Amino acid sequence: MRIAFFTLSDVLFNQISQAFEQNGTSCTRFTDELALIRFLQRDAAALVIFDATRSQIPALATLRWRTCHFRTDVPVMMIGRSWDNAAMIEALDAGVDEVVVGTASVDEIMARARRTLARCRGSRVADRLTVAGYTIERTARTVSFGERRVTLTARELSLAWLLLMNAGTLMTREQLANAVWGKDADLAGRSLEQHIYKLRSKLALDGRDGPQLKTVYSLGYVFIACPRDAAVRAQPVASMAVSPVAA
Repeated sequence: MRIAFFTLSDVLFNQISQAFEQNGTSCTRFTDELALIRFLQRDAAALVIFDATRSQIPALATLRWRTCHFRTDVPVMMIGRSWDNAAMIEALDAGVDEVVVGTASVDEIMARARRTLARCRGSRVADRLTVAGYTIERTARTVSFGERRVTLTARELSLAWLLLMNAGTLMTREQLANAVWGKDADLAGRSLEQHIYKLRSKLALDGRDGPQLKTVYSLGYVFIACPRDAAVRAQPVASMAVSPVAA
């Protein structure tokens, strides 16, 4: 079993990794979140731990990636030293499975890690999402709206799921590239634009009256469920952790 651990602290990593290794579990360290996402795309990790000592919630890109690739098999745990109510709510709403508050001992962190793994085993995967008359069927990779039913590719499905579940929220190009492709926006840019174009066409999201997939120039994209009442939010949160779909 392997644990992925995001931390900037040499001391904390050594303490946690030694504790896990005594129980036969290897611990791989990351200091860059995109590198962590790339690792999760190709390797198995039983648990991801984020050290939030220096940042209240550093895991948003990983949580978005987990959401749009339906990876309930990757629970996320966060260690924090000074959490107020707002930070705690933000972390839980974003999809963090466990939060360790205060200057917890290594033994407590290990106990909470075991509890998180046990709780997340066998968790059910969300198979359907309905927003503004659009119903995405994850297993079938289809979207139904009106009298139409269209089939999506794996990446189109991931992109559509993330955009629709964050309806009214601006999703930046960097966020979408990280979550869907595991790449920087500069590397995934052309493919992202092509997928957005295909989604607009397949889902009829380029009209004036119904739901729209709008481009926010130089920033990103937002799914608008009701154009007349549109009010774009600036801070997206991917809160729905849902088993892998091959890209």
